[in-house]
Amino acid sequence: MKLPAILTATLLSLSLAGNAQTPAPLSLPEQSFELFWQAFRDNYAFFPLKKVDWDSTYRVFRPQVTAQTPPDSLVAVFGRMVAPLRDGHISISRGETILFKGESARNSFKQHFRAVQPAFWQVAYAQLRAASFSPIKASGPQIKDKQLLYVSRNGPIGYLHLSRSFADITGAIGTEEQEQADHQKLERLFAKALGQLAGCQVLLLDLRDNGGGHSGVALAGHFAPARYLANYKALRQPGGYQQFTASEPIYVTPSEGPRFLGSLVLLTSDQTASAAEDLTLSLAQRPAVTLVGTATKGMLSDMYAVHLPNGLDVTLSNQRYTTPPGQLLEDVGVQPNIAVENTPAALSQGHDPVLSRALEIARQQIRR
Repeated sequence: MKLPAILTATLLSLSLAGNAQTPAPLSLPEQSFELFWQAFRDNYAFFPLKKVDWDSTYRVFRPQVTAQTPPDSLVAVFGRMVAPLRDGHISISRGETILFKGESARNSFKQHFRAVQPAFWQVAYAQLRAASFSPIKASGPQIKDKQLLYVSRNGPIGYLHLSRSFADITGAIGTEEQEQADHQKLERLFAKALGQLAGCQVLLLDLRDNGGGHSGVALAGHFAPARYLANYKALRQPGGYQQFTASEPIYVTPSEGPRFLGSLVLLTSDQTASAAEDLTLSLAQRPAVTLVGTATKGMLSDMYAVHLPNGLDVTLSNQRYTTPPGQLLEDVGVQPNIAVENTPAALSQGHDPVLSRALEIARQQIRR
């Protein structure tokens, strides 16, 4: 393993002081620290944006790790190192147990409604029923208290709530083969739900609690009249914190399954994240799409994975997403066309202001 300059210099100094004796090999905790730090140094995409000096982080935390550092203490050190990055795509796990999960700076929706999710959606669905929508039909696998999809309609206006961007949990944390199988399952279930809304002129697509998964660009194909440019992305490369590959154009291709080509109203929040942002960003490039709510989370990169010598698995953000004109979206998110925010006060009054505004827009578009 190539050691960072600071450690190399330290070992050289010790070697000279000790008559050029060979330095002792690094212990397992020290090896794991070195690889952890180097993985971020060479692959993390946003040090300048986050205003974090990673070299300084090394100088602060490296002396805290020795051969005697217990595993749980090492995880705590890693967590303190990366917490200032405020990045929800940073995780530290052992097997299927997550030991640390970063939290992005923009998370008001999650803070306000995570503990009252059932009540939040009861209010939303009751508001649809009061607007003469059909009873909500849930479909797809259930994780905790949520199923994958919720569908309703009122004549020419359809409503589709996609609560996450994976079908089964293995699609989010499993192997590439499991993710690909889950992609196919998600596609089938999404296409079936969309088919239930055939004939609608306007569709409300609710992504407010969708924290991501995969297949965002592929799902956007169900709303594409033709192939079009969605965004660009570039991958961080070793050799400097601003070292990236050339920007790669990402295109949406029309789906072979059911497609909805009418007016689309997207409901978003700062909990709309990752693959759900891929979907939002892709759809936002279409002229017949209106975004209502608040900006998405601004956490778009795929997760780069590293396996440490002590058995820990680490993920981090290593991609930079930009809009077709070139705007960086990390920590900014996809902006709404019409800004409306859900609040605890509105929920306590049995009111969903984002859904109300989306319904107003849908009715206006029907009347045109």
